[in-house]
Amino acid sequence: MKNIIFITTILLFVAGNVCVAQEKVKVENANVLSDENIAEQLPRNAVYIFPDFTEGTAFFKNGTVTTAKLNYNTLTEEMQFVDDKENIMAISNPQDIDYIIINKKVFYYVSGKSFGELLTYNDEIKFLTKRKTTLAYSQAKGAYGQSNTTFSVTSVVPTRQYDIGILRDLTFNIIDEFLLERNKKFNKISGVKSFIKIFPQYKDEINQFVESNKTNFKNEKDLIKLTNYCTQLSLVKK
Repeated sequence: MKNIIFITTILLFVAGNVCVAQEKVKVENANVLSDENIAEQLPRNAVYIFPDFTEGTAFFKNGTVTTAKLNYNTLTEEMQFVDDKENIMAISNPQDIDYIIINKKVFYYVSGKSFGELLTYNDEIKFLTKRKTTLAYSQAKGAYGQSNTTFSVTSVVPTRQYDIGILRDLTFNIIDEFLLERNKKFNKISGVKSFIKIFPQYKDEINQFVESNKTNFKNEKDLIKLTNYCTQLSLVKK
């Protein structure tokens, strides 16, 4: 009964969430003191999943439940929170967390410090998207001296630095990676072979479904349909 309630709750949260497979953000004439303060140059919605740190709930594997103002940093790929002194800190023990709910979105721990957003779920699989922001292009424009308050990517604690600033044009890629977890193992989805590797016994059925439905492996809705089809096959043929 507990599992049924849990699954129903999660599905209510994930219904209707749609993400973009890839987009670019360009920042012109950014004042870059070092590679560590690049995050400061980006619009917040390019670095974080949510525009602001939002009240969320973390459910730990040991049964503990904690609430805090949370947000996911896609540049450092870590879940962050605001502490009592209004400092932005990274969660240091993400592997101990079962899942996190922020603004009706559900996040599961993937690896390292990273989390993925749950898209669909059943007893056999979890299908997630993991958003990350990467520097695609940086062009120096000139140099000048300046003091500035920067936001360190590594420690995520505000510090004052005095350094030589460099004007740069920065271009960032915002990418959504799709992950399918089965048997407690996360598999990156990149094409039809990814699904066949996870469900090898249904190779012919998967190929036929992909061909008939013209599945786009960069389209979230198409991947959810294919995931649901594979799990239905698995349940029916057990």
